[in-house]
Amino acid sequence: MKLINRIFRLLFRLSGFLLLAALVAALISPHADPYHCWIISFFGLAYPLLWLANLLNALLNIRFRIFSRVILIILLAGLPMMLKHFGVYGPDKYILSAGGAYTLVTYNVHGFSDISGKKSVYDVQFLVHELYARENAGLICMQEYPVRRNPSGGFNRNMNISPLLPHNHLSWYEPDGIYMESVLMTSTRQKIQNQGTVYSPDIEDFAIYTDISFPEGTVRVYNVHLQSLMLKEERSLLNNSTTGYIKKSTLRQGWVTAAKLRRAFILRSYQAKCLAQHIQQSPWPVIVAGDFNDTPASFAYRILSKGLCDSFESGGQGFTTTFSESHYPIRIDHVLASPQIKILSYERKLTGYSDHYPIVVRFSFRNSN
Repeated sequence: MKLINRIFRLLFRLSGFLLLAALVAALISPHADPYHCWIISFFGLAYPLLWLANLLNALLNIRFRIFSRVILIILLAGLPMMLKHFGVYGPDKYILSAGGAYTLVTYNVHGFSDISGKKSVYDVQFLVHELYARENAGLICMQEYPVRRNPSGGFNRNMNISPLLPHNHLSWYEPDGIYMESVLMTSTRQKIQNQGTVYSPDIEDFAIYTDISFPEGTVRVYNVHLQSLMLKEERSLLNNSTTGYIKKSTLRQGWVTAAKLRRAFILRSYQAKCLAQHIQQSPWPVIVAGDFNDTPASFAYRILSKGLCDSFESGGQGFTTTFSESHYPIRIDHVLASPQIKILSYERKLTGYSDHYPIVVRFSFRNSN
């Protein structure tokens, strides 16, 4: 009996050390370039769960004073990162109703494909555009926006409804294709002064920039869609429906999943560095909005958010997921802004039109009256 108790205590202590080591790895994750050490990035994905698990770990090991104090010190060191996952302010009702602000909506519309399969592409497009009208959006950043190409290589009118806003910027590649294509689209009420594209190593555009003339001054808006994880088979793990995945969960499937993640981590690292360099060279204040496919505890997020304000920290509430097929707090859609731009509010809209949720951010200019 004593031997069993000793084994149990040993396993308990070992599990506590492993949890603490995982949290330390998660804290290192934003600073570790996946190109050199991609395995660390796995721990960053689970940061909120690891932080909470170690809080419980500290309570369970409270009689081991030195160990519990070490855990608490590391938890306190990781608190700023935790607050990037857990919003403490929430939306300000006065600000939401105040005038004189601009409204930005960023939304990965997933090709207007209804994830429930009950609505047509045209119906979903109408509902999404209705959402923009309801929010009185003056600036829209869409990812995976579907268009049809005509034989001459130009864009046809998008689907069946023209864009709500007068000025539009669409990404463009493979101009000779005659099929439905998903592109990046920035739409605005304000006049577009200049526009361009940022490319990834495989010559696919992953970000477009649009210089928009506001009355208060010019702002460069980046519409971003970083490399996707492409985890179609593994999505059941995110929505707690593991049966289908477990049936296919062989050693080979595990290696396939790891290979997908490794490729995505490395590509996003390269894309983030390219985009960060582009942002630093901007002659204007910037807004960076879109689908990063990465959480705040990631290398890509840290590189892109350097010197910028995260709108979630100004108005987010509780744990928030922007990926609609996940019950876990995976916030992979972000809106970042230069200090000259004042974030007034942040909202996530619980729509069911896409595999992402739209983010609505209201902002003004700090030098405006």
